[in-house]
Amino acid sequence: MDLKNMKVSIGIVGVIVAQAFGIIWYVAQLDSTVKTLDSSVTTMQAQATTVDVAVLKTDLDNLKTQLIALSLVEVENFDPTDILNAITELETKVTWMMDDWGPKMNRVGDDLDDFDDRLSDIETVQAVIDNEMRTIMTDHGGFADVLAELQKSGVLPTGEKRQYGSYGD
Repeated sequence: MDLKNMKVSIGIVGVIVAQAFGIIWYVAQLDSTVKTLDSSVTTMQAQATTVDVAVLKTDLDNLKTQLIALSLVEVENFDPTDILNAITELETKVTWMMDDWGPKMNRVGDDLDDFDDRLSDIETVQAVIDNEMRTIMTDHGGFADVLAELQKSGVLPTGEKRQYGSYGD
């Protein structure tokens, strides 16, 4: 292939040159962006380090203050005698209360068992009532359909305005 005889149009050469300038411009923009971001990251790291050092200094000062406060606290010797006497007194009172209230608590337990049985009976009756009510409501809904059909056919007397159903609406 002979390069001397090769013909290239000016338009193609212009497009190639324009693309070359575009690539150079794009790379220059990327370089500028990277430099800007690099300086931003450096600044942020310096700020974070400064804040961390300040927080650590504050924590250290607080710990020193607490250590000084603890060193000034007086330690007392613990004497369990008073507590043991109080426990013995409480045990005595609980024993008296159990002697007095024990039989009454048994009666309360029996009454609670009786109430539980009665509540169970009431819940059973309520379940039957709910079931019967659903049956009645279904019947009323069917009756409403029948009345609507009778009214459409003209069998009902004029002026009849009763409606059945629509209870759940």
